[in-house]
This record gives sequence, structure tokens and C-alpha cells, in this order.
Amino acid sequence: MPFLKRNRTAVFPLLLTVLLITCSLAGCSVLSPDSRKDSGETTVTPVIGMTREDRRTSSDSAKQIDLHTAGEELLITEGGDYRLSGEMNGTVHIAAEDQVVHLFLSGVSIRSVTAPAINVESAGKVIITVETGNDNTLADGSKYISDLPDACIFSMCDLTINGSGSLSVSGYYKDAIHSKDFLRILGVKLFARAKDDGLHGNDGVLINGADISLEAEKNGIRTTKAAKARKGNIEITGATLSVIAGEHALNAARSIYMTSSSAFLKGVMSNSKAEHGCYIEEGCLTNG
Repeated sequence: MPFLKRNRTAVFPLLLTVLLITCSLAGCSVLSPDSRKDSGETTVTPVIGMTREDRRTSSDSAKQIDLHTAGEELLITEGGDYRLSGEMNGTVHIAAEDQVVHLFLSGVSIRSVTAPAINVESAGKVIITVETGNDNTLADGSKYISDLPDACIFSMCDLTINGSGSLSVSGYYKDAIHSKDFLRILGVKLFARAKDDGLHGNDGVLINGADISLEAEKNGIRTTKAAKARKGNIEITGATLSVIAGEHALNAARSIYMTSSSAFLKGVMSNSKAEHGCYIEEGCLTNG
């Protein structure tokens, strides 16, 4: 399904319409606790944890940065808290070795033509907090000058997005959000659309208490590494989720876990795919 580069605003409504008509109802079996017991099904406890820093959504000492004055690149090379506001045509570039960088988005609009809107080249961990009462918009272009970053928000390390504000991410090049390690989405209201994958966490994806809408030409949510038992899972708890995808709505290299959530999943190839099985609590799916 080609991605219409010339008219960005037209492609996603068209994609949504086509997918609703053609999507498959295949996917994981939905098992209640009783049916799992009767069938001998054994579940595995989800393993993606959260730290205090993953949950932190406030800072009294964040450095204030107006993106309007940053030019085409805001380079962050030291760990710490940074509160970003304003508009920018360029990239927020993080190269902080093994330090923890915490970005607070306070009403930002970032548009980058040839690179990610937020590019984490190196850090020990990056947390992006979407602050309460703020709408934030990130978008990239259809061609990058480098092959390595492949998402509007790209991270070489663990990436957490939290908060209670609103974030819209458009990945016109490939993915909307991609972490080469673990990706955690906590509490935030997120809308993402992508030419490839909506949310891509190589080692795993954790969604907790978030309200997420995804439109993607390939996978809605994807993991790719399953060499170790703790890697490759998609874990969704207490979330509201809507996923429209050209391939698989959920695609896990290991397992899918979903509890206490409300999820609408539509994928052309399947609604959910997991190499080691799905464990979806009865009542979570609203597909009908």
C-alpha cells in the first residue's frame, strides 16, 4: 500500500477507510482465566518494569528552552531536566553518552525535513514528559540524510514517554516512534501515524494507563528482539487503544499481554501476531 508523499493530509484518512474495509479478523485467542485453566493454558508474568524516573512527571529545576531560538538543531550533551516550548523547524539532538536526559514538552511544535524531530544518538535513558494542559506536535519529512534513524522520535537507548498532556507524532519517513531498546508509554494521550510502524520497541513495548490512537501502513505496535525471555513482549495494562494497520495491529517477537484495557485492533494481515503466544484478558477487545 503506497504512502502518498505529495499530500500528507490526505493519506491517513484514505488509509483508515481502506483498512476498515479490508482488515482481517485473525489474531490471538481471547481467554478468560477459567478457560485458560480448563484448557491447560499457562501464562507468563509480564516482565517489563518501571522505575521511579519512568514515572516522574514534574521538575522544579528544569532548564527552560524556547525552541524558536534554537535554530535548526538543539543539541543536548549533558544529562538533566529540560523544559521545551515553542516552535522549531529542525531536530532536538541528544548525545549525552550514558547520562539520563528528561525532556518536558510544554506546548511544542517540531517539524524536521531530513531527520527525526527528536533524535537520541546516545544516552543512558531518555524520558519525555508531555505536561498537563499542553498539545504537542512532532513531524518529520519523507527523506532522511542518514539511514540509521528511522522514526520521528528515534532513540538508541531506553525511551519513556509519560505525562497527562497530548502528543501527536507523524512519521512520514518510516516509524512514528522507535526505540532500539525498551519503549514505555505511560499515561499520555498519544496519536501517532506512520509510513511503517506506529510504535516500535526492539526489546519490548510497555503501555500503562495511556490513551493511544495509531494509524500505520505496516505494524501498529511492534517488537523485534526475543533472544532473552524478558525481551520481545508487548504489555498493555489499563489503557485505551485504537490501532489501524496495513499488516499487523500488534506484532510481538515473543508474547502479547493485555489486561484491564479497551482495545480496538484492525490489521490487514492480522489483528495480533505473537511468536510465543497471546494472553488477552476477556473483555479487553472491542472489535465486536
